[in-house]
Amino acid sequence: MKVACLQFNQIIGEVERNQNFASKLLEKYQPGDIDILVLSEMAFTGYVFKDKDHIKPYLEDSETGTSVQWAKEQAIRLRAFVVVGYPQIVKGNPDRYYNSICFIDPYGKLIETYQKSHLFSTDESWAEEGPGFKSINVPNLGKIGLGICMDINPYQFKASFKDFEFANYHFRQQTDIILCSMAWLQSSCDESQSHDNDEPSHSTIDYWCSRLLPYFTDSEEYYNVFPQNSEPKRNVLFVACNRTGTENGSCFAGSSSVIILSPKRPIILRSLKSKEEAVMVVDVPSL
Repeated sequence: MKVACLQFNQIIGEVERNQNFASKLLEKYQPGDIDILVLSEMAFTGYVFKDKDHIKPYLEDSETGTSVQWAKEQAIRLRAFVVVGYPQIVKGNPDRYYNSICFIDPYGKLIETYQKSHLFSTDESWAEEGPGFKSINVPNLGKIGLGICMDINPYQFKASFKDFEFANYHFRQQTDIILCSMAWLQSSCDESQSHDNDEPSHSTIDYWCSRLLPYFTDSEEYYNVFPQNSEPKRNVLFVACNRTGTENGSCFAGSSSVIILSPKRPIILRSLKSKEEAVMVVDVPSL
C-alpha cells in the first residue's frame, strides 16, 4: 500500500492559489502511484482565524465545497482515497461551524465527514465540537480512524495525560489505519526559524508517538492504568500530515510522518522535514 502526505505552506485566505500549488505538487503522480493521500487540517483556507466573522467567507458545504471538490477530482484522477481538511458549515437555525475533514473514495464519492472533537484554542473562536471520534469499515482498506490535530491531546488540556482518549478509542475499535490531518505548531517561532539545516522536528514526532502509547507499550504500569487494553496487540498504521510555514504569528512544525505502531515501539517509516513542501509517498509493508 502506498500512502502519501502532501505538506506545504498555505497562505491564509488564498484558497485558489493553495489548491493550484497542491495540484502542481501532485502533477507527476498517476493512478497506481498513491493509494491513500492525506492533506493537512484546513488545507486550503489557512488555519489561524480570529473569529466567526473572519472565517465566514471560507466556510464550505460537505459535498459541494471547493476543498471537497478538489479532493473528489484528485481521488478520481489518482484512483486513490483522499483526506482533506476544511472549515465546514452545516446550514440550520442557527448555522453550525466545524473544523472538518472529508474522506473520499477512488471514485470521487464522499465516504465520511469527520468533525474535530477536541478543539484547540484557535478553533474555539469559531467552531463547535464534533460529536465524537469515528472509526469506519472501508472495503479494501480495513477499519479506518479519522482525526484532526488536537484530537490526540487530552480534552482541552484538562483531562489527564494518561487518559489517552483518542488512542484508547481506536484501540478498542480495533482500527487498522489512523489518518490525521494536522496544523501542529512548532513549540516556538524562534525554534522554527533556528533550523538552518532543515530536518524533521523530532520532538514533534516523539510527542505524537507518546500520545499513542496504548498501542505499543507492554509495561505492567501501563496495564494497571489501561487494563482494558491488555489483550494481544498488533501493528496499526498512523499517518500524520502536517503543514509548514508561518501564519499570523503561528509557526507550524511540518514533519509529516508515516508510522507503524507496533506492539513494542513506534516504527517511523519516513518523515518530511519541518519546512519542506513536497509529496511524500511511502510504500507501507503489510501490517
